[in-house]
Amino acid sequence: MYANLLEQKDYYHLTDEDMGNIIGVSRNIYSQKLRSGRFWPSECRAFCRYFNKSFEYLFATEPDCGTDRSP
Repeated sequence: MYANLLEQKDYYHLTDEDMGNIIGVSRNIYSQKLRSGRFWPSECRAFCRYFNKSFEYLFATEPDCGTDRSP
């Protein structure tokens, strides 16, 4: 669903468990949130801080919507 978020996950070789730890949830809950697209604002901020990327970039839902192209 979130291609740029998943791109960052792959770039840094993170697992679903790692991604869950970033936002303070289990691997299972992270996977459910990714499938549903229902992240809390605090979780979005945690990903933005971790990857040092804007919300608009990480959570873009259409290709080429983000302006930040660097990994």
